[in-house]
Amino acid sequence: MPYVDLIPPEPGEGFILPTMNVSKITRKWLDVDYTPQNPHPDRKLDIYLPETGDGPFPALICIHGGAFWGGDKNDFQNAPYMEAIPHGFAVVCVEHRLCRMLPDGTNDPKGQFPNPVFDYKASIRFLRANAARYKLDPNRFALCGGSAGGYHVLIAAASAGSDVLYDDSLGFTDISGEVQAVVSWFCVSDLVVQSECSAANPFMELSDGTTMPLANFADIFLGVNAREHPNLAHFASPAAWITKDMPPTFLQHGGADTLVPAECSRIVYEKIQKLCGDNHVIYDEFPDYTHGDERFSSDDNIAKMIDWLKQRLM
Repeated sequence: MPYVDLIPPEPGEGFILPTMNVSKITRKWLDVDYTPQNPHPDRKLDIYLPETGDGPFPALICIHGGAFWGGDKNDFQNAPYMEAIPHGFAVVCVEHRLCRMLPDGTNDPKGQFPNPVFDYKASIRFLRANAARYKLDPNRFALCGGSAGGYHVLIAAASAGSDVLYDDSLGFTDISGEVQAVVSWFCVSDLVVQSECSAANPFMELSDGTTMPLANFADIFLGVNAREHPNLAHFASPAAWITKDMPPTFLQHGGADTLVPAECSRIVYEKIQKLCGDNHVIYDEFPDYTHGDERFSSDDNIAKMIDWLKQRLM
């Protein structure tokens, strides 16, 4: 049985994702403001603890995907990570600013790079500063995410030691933003590669066999055409920030992914392997898996991910 049930969207709601039903989880804090010195309605997080034990618990800090413009901290994308709760992990689901569609048809520039990076990096500092209050172990944090969320967790981990991608107005400036492990599924890691892929595949096939137009979400996130501004795109790409200090990383991708190419995960794998060694990164590429393939959430694959996290954090 899944740890959380999913609530399907109502018919006719449009492109709305299923959400998690967390009503059965008794130990939780919802909609916590993680930048209390500089509040924003999108800077909220939810914390879920195991049903028993005093902790402190290792924490999975989860950042959802959604092409940089959609998704929500409570949607189904974070459900696989919730399976770690009965294994003794706390799970934190983080919201951040998005490039949402505005009434005039443009995308919200406040959700463009680097603002979301500032947001979720501040959430890590908040959680470490308040670890005792929420029964978390500040020395055992992992970041988890897929697709655009895979971008977010990689760049947050890779740039943790830098004062460049950092907004001190969001608070807790004396607190480390480092994490001890990263799980990134079907990630966006290079904005030029992603922009090229989206330009070559302008439509997305839906489960019912129909297609829908697909905006070039890498360009939307960057605010310009990444192919025409490769230097800026490189600066904003997680792969560019990886150093020998990158924490242990668990990567998975589908070889049949036409939305986010597997090249993105290969780039990260090869760079971590080169700088940190073979034992520092694991990469599984499944030849016939598509983007967000439901087999990523199979019992066996989730068990593999949790076992890897236990080795790193427990």
